[in-house]
Formats: sequence, C-alpha cells, structure tokens
Amino acid sequence: MKLASAIVALVVLLAGALWWVGQVAPESPIEVGNARVRLVPGGGPMAGYMEIRNHSEDVIRLVGATSPAFGNVMIHRTIVSDGRARMEHQSDGVQILPGDSAVFKPRDLHLMLMQPRGALEVGDQVEIMLRFEGIAPAEWPVAFTVVPVTSQ
Repeated sequence: MKLASAIVALVVLLAGALWWVGQVAPESPIEVGNARVRLVPGGGPMAGYMEIRNHSEDVIRLVGATSPAFGNVMIHRTIVSDGRARMEHQSDGVQILPGDSAVFKPRDLHLMLMQPRGALEVGDQVEIMLRFEGIAPAEWPVAFTVVPVTSQ
C-alpha cells in the first residue's frame, strides 16, 4: 500500500512539474546559434552567418547590426538569376515569425562585414551587435567565431 501511494505521489509531482515547465516562457525572446564569420584574407569584405530563433509570441525583425571590428555591417541576401549571383541589401530587415527561425547561410541571407578595422585570425571572437524591432532590449550583442573562408 505504501508503494502504491509513493508511486501515485511521484506521478502527481511529475505531472505538476511538466505542467509548470510548459507554462514558463523561455528565458530569452531570441536565441542566436552557430554565429560565425568567414575569414577573407587581405582585408576584403567578409560574411557573417547565424541562426536566429524567435521564442517570443510577437513578430520580430532584425533591422541592423554594428561591430567594433568592422566599419560597416549590412544585411544582404544573395540572389541568383540567369546563372549570375548578386547581393541584395535587405533595407526592410529580416522578419522572424513567432516560433520560427531565420537562417543566415552561404549563398542566401548573410551579414556583409565591410572595412575590417584590424587583422583577424581563425578562432578569434568578433562581437556583433544585432538590432531588432519587436523585442526588448532592441540590441543584442553576439560573439561570432572567425572560421576559414572554406567553412559553411
């Protein structure tokens, strides 16, 4: 009888814990993962990639970025048309629906990192401040890892 009561109490406690976890909102409205910068030797423009997950219940928009390591940071998308690739500035930013992600990857969305202010090496960390609309705080510092130009 004591064993049955203990099992019932354990099941009730576990059910309560699962319910509570389901009711708790994520700590952060966004999550940024796999943040990396592909190193281009010779001081040329570089590209930044990442995945931004929207954990909030609101539509958010990445509207800009800055970095002390670069003179200019822009949001671009690579467009391939008639076998030719060109970059298109995302002047309206990138919208991310609740529960959805925006994936920045080669030959697609990316941060265009121009005018490097110093030499970088593979393995370095570069801070990039992402600026959003629709969440608070609006600015999110993210550490990007410098990877070889051949990395995906």
